[in-house]
Amino acid sequence: MAMHIINQPQDQTKAVNDTVNYPNLETMISVPLGIGEFYEACKDYPILFTKNQEGDWLAIALLGFNDKNVYLDENRRFKKGKYLPAFLRRYPFILVQNEGKESFSLGIEEEALEALNESNQQRALFKEDKTPTDLTKNTLDFLVRFQGELQACSAFIKELESWGLLVEQSANLLDEEGKTHTINGFFTINEEKLSHLSEKKQLDICKKGATPFMTAHLISLSNIRRLGL
Repeated sequence: MAMHIINQPQDQTKAVNDTVNYPNLETMISVPLGIGEFYEACKDYPILFTKNQEGDWLAIALLGFNDKNVYLDENRRFKKGKYLPAFLRRYPFILVQNEGKESFSLGIEEEALEALNESNQQRALFKEDKTPTDLTKNTLDFLVRFQGELQACSAFIKELESWGLLVEQSANLLDEEGKTHTINGFFTINEEKLSHLSEKKQLDICKKGATPFMTAHLISLSNIRRLGL
């Protein structure tokens, strides 16, 4: 899909089409998580650690396996009561880093733009005075905060790595037909190493505020076995 950078006055007569749905949800098996999402995400999804193509650490919520998102209902919506990750909630918007990497612009999927009319005034990108609407400002604020949480999450996982607490794992899951599928290439906290840390190191970890996030991650791992149900 084509991405459009929002700017004024080009987009003063544009609004957001709220009927556009996230593409390929059925085959989306993971999404990145911000550090602040751990507490809610751990109730529903396995939270795993991995690296992106640039070699940066990130946490992901595992949504399925074998190219199937197991958290969707028959209407292609997330099952009732399941936490919806910020990565999906932000759609159709995206944060675009400007040249020089010192600031960001707000982008949107081209197909999510429509002509401004009487029926979609609440979804306008700009006001009549050419200033951004609350929708535009709040979306940008949300995405900037999310970007900060992604960076904080990457730093948190780097700390885990520096403490020698990460271990590469794999998991075998059974699908509805009884076939076995292997998920690999992800990392989790090594609970054995964690239990053998010195009191000084444990205190240091606690002072850095990492303990609650580590606990949320470990709690989330029990969700792995539920993916195949």
